Amino acid sequence: MSIINMKLIIFQILVLLKCTSVYCTTRPIIGIMAQEFAEYRAGGSINPVGSSYIAASYVKAIESSGARVVPILTNQSYHYYERILHSINGVVAPGGSNEIQPGCPYYDTFVTIIKIAEQMNNKGIYFPIMGMCWGFEALFTIYNNHKLLQTSCDAYHQNYALHFEPKFTQSLLFSNIDHQTYVRLKYFPITAHAHDWCTTQRNFTNSRLSKYWKVTSTSVTSRGLKFISSAEHKKYPFIALQFHPEKPTFEWEEWLNLPHNHVVVQANRHFYDVLVKLAKLNNNKFRTEKEEKDALIYNYRPFYPVTKPAIFTQVYIFN
Repeated sequence: MSIINMKLIIFQILVLLKCTSVYCTTRPIIGIMAQEFAEYRAGGSINPVGSSYIAASYVKAIESSGARVVPILTNQSYHYYERILHSINGVVAPGGSNEIQPGCPYYDTFVTIIKIAEQMNNKGIYFPIMGMCWGFEALFTIYNNHKLLQTSCDAYHQNYALHFEPKFTQSLLFSNIDHQTYVRLKYFPITAHAHDWCTTQRNFTNSRLSKYWKVTSTSVTSRGLKFISSAEHKKYPFIALQFHPEKPTFEWEEWLNLPHNHVVVQANRHFYDVLVKLAKLNNNKFRTEKEEKDALIYNYRPFYPVTKPAIFTQVYIFN
């Protein structure tokens, strides 16, 4: 039995025993990486002006699954990232259009976060990371010696079903998936994609990625291109999603082509629920109550971009 599966069993036992604070937490906090504004500046001219942002949909999704949020800023010291990761219980790397290469602040920040998270896991502190879209691509690039291997595809603002890989139930992501959610994800196009590039099975097997990662699901574009839609690290609790499970619930621009019915909302909730459950497996916390309160996203107000069309319904902006 793998260490990951053992951790899941331990987690389930601790939940049944009301999870004592010695081994895990019932007050999880997830860090969301802020990213510098790209050329679209979150869908139009942003006012007030800031240097980085987080889409509010990620915050709402995490809160809906029972956790609080702390923003993780770019261009900070190594000590800052080390301190904040030891104070929170997991990290989300959201989608975006920043470059996926060394020298890009968002990418370099993620490299540092992964390094610290690996060290924590190696020391027995179970620390999950979930990357969506850009986060998916960045995870693959980092573990492929910073080489981006992708194929052009037509998956921008499209919705697809998931084709589960053999033994998918042995993964962190799908080990406890209920039958109803499984059926909805497998047979209906309800995962929201917003990317022009895909990672194919050929990209995957012809690189060093298969040494570190296992594919858990694929999807197929309208032109018949099969690509990887979800994967997870073989050693660490790092999950990569090429799609956006937060968008169908919290983003509302019609041109985004998002499904919004209750079936879609309930099925996509599965992914953030998994992240929050995994985050409860460590007992990281801030040193003081004041330090925790000062770090939380509650200290910031979401901004509603009035310029249309907007990529995001609301954004948090950081100087």
